[in-house]
Amino acid sequence: MNVTMVPLDERPVNVKYPQMLAAVSGINLTVPPDALMGRLRTPCDVGALHDWLEGKTETTDAFIVSIETFAYGSLINSRVSNECAIDIISRLPLLASLNRSAPVHAFSIVTRVSNADDCVEEPLYWKNWGTQCYRFGNLWHRESLGRLGDNLGEAEALRIVTSAIPDEVKQDWLLRRLRNHTVALALQDMTARGLLESLLITSDDTSAYGLPSRERDWLQGWSALIGATLSSRLSMHPGADEVGSALVSKLVSGTQSTKPKIFVVWSNEDESHLVAPYEDRPLRDTVFAQVEACGGEYCETHEGAALILGVVTPSRRLCDYRPEFLIEDRTNRAPDYVSFLERLVALSQADTPLAIADVAYPNGADPTFMELFFQCDALLRSGSLCAFGAWNTAGNTLGTTIAHAICSLHIGDSMERRNAQDLFLAHRFLEDFGYQSVVRRQARDFCVKMWGTRDPDPQSEDQLQQVRTLVEELLGIELSKLQGLGIAQRITLKLKSVCFPWDRLFEVDFELVRSVNK
Repeated sequence: MNVTMVPLDERPVNVKYPQMLAAVSGINLTVPPDALMGRLRTPCDVGALHDWLEGKTETTDAFIVSIETFAYGSLINSRVSNECAIDIISRLPLLASLNRSAPVHAFSIVTRVSNADDCVEEPLYWKNWGTQCYRFGNLWHRESLGRLGDNLGEAEALRIVTSAIPDEVKQDWLLRRLRNHTVALALQDMTARGLLESLLITSDDTSAYGLPSRERDWLQGWSALIGATLSSRLSMHPGADEVGSALVSKLVSGTQSTKPKIFVVWSNEDESHLVAPYEDRPLRDTVFAQVEACGGEYCETHEGAALILGVVTPSRRLCDYRPEFLIEDRTNRAPDYVSFLERLVALSQADTPLAIADVAYPNGADPTFMELFFQCDALLRSGSLCAFGAWNTAGNTLGTTIAHAICSLHIGDSMERRNAQDLFLAHRFLEDFGYQSVVRRQARDFCVKMWGTRDPDPQSEDQLQQVRTLVEELLGIELSKLQGLGIAQRITLKLKSVCFPWDRLFEVDFELVRSVNK
């Protein structure tokens, strides 16, 4: 299968991960050349991108298209640009034209409301008004549903924050949301009319209350009203950066007569009902939605399952991990983890491939779970583990892990696909635990010690190079530790491959290569 993909943006999670998964499953995945993609706040040349896409119609069996890049130029540009709705909608008919030559699987994002006074990925006024705008949206949504907590003074808080935000800020922000919502409605219309093969609308960095959740409900309302002509082609759930990988997996799964059945094991059944940070629904619902998005099918028994998905459920703290949690977690969470791992060991003896998605905390693996996992020799050396993930939000982690697991079912006897599988699995351990849980904290401590900031100055090549060198050294140490546990055997970190895609420590990129046997 030849697939052409327009990614959400230029970061590795959106470009490199789908490519690596395509290599695992044997798909030929083509993405735009680097020169056609934007970077950070600089959008791509949309016209040039469209010309490139039209040139792929004769050789493409399916298109995967991010609307944020296709119509706005990039994810960030969809949040900061001043084009009106008619400008964006006028670009959509090309999708219908492409769909006549090969199915178009489009995906778009309900625009987030970042709860931070940080304008790196937002309009510049977000530096002063970000948390206030988030607060306004949360309270306004609660009020519209009749759920303001008057005893908590929320009605007064809504009045205060409404008055505090300057009118020009509120109008600019809300008009842009109106534009993006209008585009989402147009996409639903195209989908219902069969002009798109499928549409996936996800919610990025969301919550149970806020403008994104309100807009999601409006969009879902049309699906419920219109019925199967729309609902059979439309899916909605939390997520963003994992969608390209999920749609690769769905295309792979679609080549088979039946969907792979996936049995889920929770580290704590009660915690599966929690709403994870940056999500808008209980974890169980997110898991089932991601299974479907990746082309799988949930099953209630492990008998007959093609895959076992072990899910490390959210900590009841519902926040990012902090080192001071370790002692308490070793007491309170470790017993669940021991039972969880024992069950996974028992299931792995049935020769069913096993995937583990750790969503205990956002943005990295739970050190307490990993400590116990690395002691579980029976599981580490069983050969059953086919996928692992623990990065960013629960939706990001689950979508990538499930996609990887499904793609791994298609390795067969191909040595090339086996090598691709080994590299991606090693990459996930080294990035999601080695970097995000260990090395990134060390690198930030280094930056604070050297320059008084948590990140290097993006304008200073000297600072960036010092941190790249340090991270490469530290990742090499973490890779050696993994290899001592039987993970990432005969795999090495390519020299000078470490970089920071957006010149900050939150994201990292590096390349692993297969060692040459002497």
